[in-house]
Amino acid sequence: MNRTESRSPVTLPPVTLTPEQAAAVAVALAAQPEGPYAAEGRAALEKVLDVLEPDPVRRAELLATSAEARRSAAIRAVLEQAVTRHRVLVVEYRDGRGTTTRREVEPQLLARSGRHWFLVAWCREREAVRWFREDRIESVEITGESAPRRDLADLGTPPVDRHPAGRALGAAPAPARPRLVVLPGGRS
Repeated sequence: MNRTESRSPVTLPPVTLTPEQAAAVAVALAAQPEGPYAAEGRAALEKVLDVLEPDPVRRAELLATSAEARRSAAIRAVLEQAVTRHRVLVVEYRDGRGTTTRREVEPQLLARSGRHWFLVAWCREREAVRWFREDRIESVEITGESAPRRDLADLGTPPVDRHPAGRALGAAPAPARPRLVVLPGGRS
């Protein structure tokens, strides 16, 4: 039989999973949305959620969260490819006030600061290095244009990572020195 031919469905004997094990299976399936056997993985995730969450409204919310995780993973994959291959990106970015702009950027590196990942890139509109929070990138398109390497001496510091309730509570966060974690590779 050729490996690409579909096979008859196989029924597994009853498998008993703890709630934690079932959650781990669901998270693993959701984390690789575009990997090998993606369609089968989504179908398996739906089956796991059917058993774990009998409430159809809550199950739909969980599947929507899985769809958001797939979108985030797809955006991350394009960002990683652009940084590695040194390609200009066109991003639609939503700032902290909710305003969305379309920008051409020259990706330099991916960095994590606090709870967030950032694309650190030269913004052609601003003519400066900017930190683009990954979860605010609404869409991204890689171009065939090479992105020149920029001097990162003017990298600046990561944006302050404030707790979302801090502003609402009127409490100023304790000053903390920003911590930058740079992924190895891509800057050779």
